Amino acid sequence: MFQLACDPSGVVVETTIKELLPALISWGKKLDHILRVLLSHILSSAQRCPPLSGVEGSVEAHLHVLGERERWNLDVLLQILAELLPYVHQKAVETCPFPTVSESDETVFSCSLLELYSGGHVEWPAFEWLHVDCFPDLIQLACLLPQKEDKLRNRITKFLLAVSKRFGDSYLTHIMLPVFLGAVGDNADLTLIPSSLHSRIKGLRPRTAVAERVATLCVLPLLLAGVLGAPSKREELAEYLKKLLVNRSMKENQSMNCHAEIVDAVRFLCTFEEHHNMIFNIFWEMVVSSNIELKISAAHLLKVIVPYIDAKLASTHILPALVTLGSDQNLNVKYASIDAFGAVAQHFKNDMIVDKIHVQMDAFLEDGSHEATIAVVRALVVAVPHTTDKLRDYIL
Repeated sequence: MFQLACDPSGVVVETTIKELLPALISWGKKLDHILRVLLSHILSSAQRCPPLSGVEGSVEAHLHVLGERERWNLDVLLQILAELLPYVHQKAVETCPFPTVSESDETVFSCSLLELYSGGHVEWPAFEWLHVDCFPDLIQLACLLPQKEDKLRNRITKFLLAVSKRFGDSYLTHIMLPVFLGAVGDNADLTLIPSSLHSRIKGLRPRTAVAERVATLCVLPLLLAGVLGAPSKREELAEYLKKLLVNRSMKENQSMNCHAEIVDAVRFLCTFEEHHNMIFNIFWEMVVSSNIELKISAAHLLKVIVPYIDAKLASTHILPALVTLGSDQNLNVKYASIDAFGAVAQHFKNDMIVDKIHVQMDAFLEDGSHEATIAVVRALVVAVPHTTDKLRDYIL
């Protein structure tokens, strides 16, 4: 089946997933075997690819360069994983050793049930497969994927969101969240996870500085978008993001620790439109802060997320924030905003946006400093091949 599923033909893949896979599960009763082989194929598809770097001990040495075939295979295998989720849920319900679960497919695993489960007095392998086998393997896969593999990261994220929707908020809060918090190195409440599994969950925690950077780069995006990104966790997501971007930077010597990796995780979160307003609210808090490092970080973040927003958001949120930063008395803040203006000019051809950039660049040039002039030139040179004739004429 897996050979057919990974066929280069999309028609063959779709037929295999939609017709052959359900038939195999229905006739063969081999769900456990299929799940085990599936996870093995998912990991091996990435592991057999060469590392991004041969420099031992670097973050890049942990990441693998996927070929087109491996990328295709992983995408298909993750689709299969998503298709199998209803069967996993159904089997978990059917094999529940406690009398508190109904027979309905819409069962939500309640806190009271998880309390019984946490006692560890009975075996429930169908339920534990997700957090004992699946999540750790997906975390391991994520730690092999370079930054550019957003499509695969998106597949994993959507699977995690589907898990929380199907298994319910209690499972999300007391099982999923602790697993992923631990995997990024944060403290996690394992109260409703059997003590026999604690060592395995804690084993996901990064142990070295490089492992911490890898976890921040690769697992944090999944935590933000796939776990805290669930509808019931929006407030917690905002609090967690604020802790990462604001509180962390306010601490002395903490601002640059994993900063680039955190920025990339926020960039990935911005690929989900439903989080834009929350993200911009936090950005604005950074923009109007009295902390210089926060303002510079805000400029960098604004620059990074430009490709993931539309012209309306650029006009109503990005530009006002950049104008505020561009008028800051601190030169480092001002120069950081110039780069971000260049990113806006590169991605948008809206006349109103171009006019605002024109006015702001004039203000920077009137500053008279060589540094400001150089920063403007560098920002606009990047934008020239992609911008409007109006801005090109302005540069000339």
